[in-house]
Parts: sequence; structure tokens; C-alpha cells
Amino acid sequence: MSNHTTDSETATLFPLGRSDEPAGGNILASAVQPDLFVVLEAIHDWPVKDDVSSMEYPIFSLSKNRDTRIRVYSRAGRSIRIIPSAVGAATVFDKDILIYCISQIVRGHDAGIKTSRRVRVDVYPFLLGTRRSTGGAAYERVVDMCRRLKGTTIETNVKTNEKEQLEGFGLIEDYRVTTWTKNGKGALELELTISEWLYRAAMDFDILTLHPDYFSLGQALERRLYELARKHCGDKAWWEIGLPLLLEKTGSSQTLRRFKQEIKEIVERDPLPDYRMFLDESVKPNKLVIMTRDNAKLVCEANKAGKLSWVSYFLQKKLS
Repeated sequence: MSNHTTDSETATLFPLGRSDEPAGGNILASAVQPDLFVVLEAIHDWPVKDDVSSMEYPIFSLSKNRDTRIRVYSRAGRSIRIIPSAVGAATVFDKDILIYCISQIVRGHDAGIKTSRRVRVDVYPFLLGTRRSTGGAAYERVVDMCRRLKGTTIETNVKTNEKEQLEGFGLIEDYRVTTWTKNGKGALELELTISEWLYRAAMDFDILTLHPDYFSLGQALERRLYELARKHCGDKAWWEIGLPLLLEKTGSSQTLRRFKQEIKEIVERDPLPDYRMFLDESVKPNKLVIMTRDNAKLVCEANKAGKLSWVSYFLQKKLS
């Protein structure tokens, strides 16, 4: 499994079908109800997996409020349009249930258990495993998560036989609460069918392992920065990105000036697991520099690249 994937290595955005499948194959397949995969109980020390495509592209809203904007992201000839429903776009925090499902599917597959896109989730272990509150309102929020995930449509342009086509799909195909809380508003147990592209990512190992402390990141932008760091920096010693491009990749709706201020505040807090962040204001446009917390690797790679003084400058700045 690769540690990171470049844009050029991503042949299509969220492929719905394989090139060797007959036309209409996915339509026929989706008409058949998948078998049910019951999530193995996992509260602590479960391997957290995320798919590479949704780490690269700003699918999930960073907004704290109901977000009904249609957002478009384009790069290198690829475009993606996120179309929310009236209940609002799926958020970075809603993504937790997808991460939980894909992680348990991979875990089940590795254990030799037959898996499926249709997943049964016991909500209490999910809440504990993703470091959420287990109070009564949390079970109601899980239902709201499913509503936003089901209602958010992804449209992307995919080239087949040199012809550009438009494909659209939901983040989850359907959901069903199988056991309600006593007040009839929250879910104790539910079943949901994840999208074909997400399930295929799990089966094809187009995924990366996240640090469990990802779930402790309390701000949406912090989580998005960690995703980008994990995807682009991976196991390398450092990664740099200009703030205008970073603004685009995070999906933030802020002005560049306000975005820079928030980045400064996050750099000061230094919350990301595995990575340190530094703001390089000596260049135009300003850059965010992300470095591994593995000091031995950092010094070794900096020495090889002749950038030891550059790395030392940022580390001393952090200590001052």
C-alpha cells in the first residue's frame, strides 16, 4: 500500500465502474440489494482508514452552519461539483461514519470475513470509537449525519474512450434506523449502504491509515489540514504548499486574509498528530510548511537535501 498518491496517479475521480465492465453494469448491480456486513465491535485500537480521493478533494463542508451552497473544485482537467440537499451538505465531522465503515470493512476483509457495501452499525461503539459524546443528543445527531450524507450528491467529469462524461452519485445510497432510542428520535442501531466508489477504494486498498487522534481534532479546518498532510506529506520529511492553493484544497469559503489568520492560529496551537506546521512568510505567496514529528528522519532528509539550515530555522522558530 502506498503512503501517498500524487494528482497524476489518480486516473479518475471516484470511479463508479471498471473499464472492462459492460455499459450499464453498475445500474444492474445497484438494483440488487447487497449482503449485510455487520461491523465487528471496535471501540479502542482499531486501524483508522480513509480513502485517498476524499482526502484529496474538498468534498465535505467545513461550515458549522447548514451549508446549502453548490461548490465546484477543478484541477488538472478534473472537476468535482458538490450539490447538497435542503438539509445541508455533509460535513467533515459527518465523514466519521464513512471512515468508521470503511475501516471496519478493511478490518473484516483482512480477517477473512465476507464484506459488503451494506453495513450494520451499532451506534454506541461508533460514538466511543470516534471519541464523541455518548449523551442522548449524540444518537439524534447520527441520524442527521445520515440525512446529510444521503442528500449530498457528487458530480464529476470522467473521460471514457476520449469522451468526457458526467457522473453523479451520493456519499451513501440509503440508510435505515433499525433500533431507535426511547424517545424515537435517535438511532441505537442503523444500516447504511456506502457508495460503490468508497467500497471499491477499500477493496482496492486505495486508502491510507490515519492517526487515531484525528478524531480528537475539534475544528473542521484542523481535520482537513491533517487529511492533506497525510495524503501529500505521507511518510516524507516535509511538504510545502502556497496559501492560495491550500485555501482551494481545503474547500474553505473564507477570504485569503482571514484564512491566513486562522492558519496562523492553528500553527500556534500545533494540534496535528504526526506533523508540525509552520507558516513561511518570507516568500510570496506565503506557504504552509508541514514537517514530520520524527526528528531523526527530518534531520536525515534535510541533510541529504542540503536544507538543514532551512529546517533548523523553522524548528527554532517553533521553540522561540
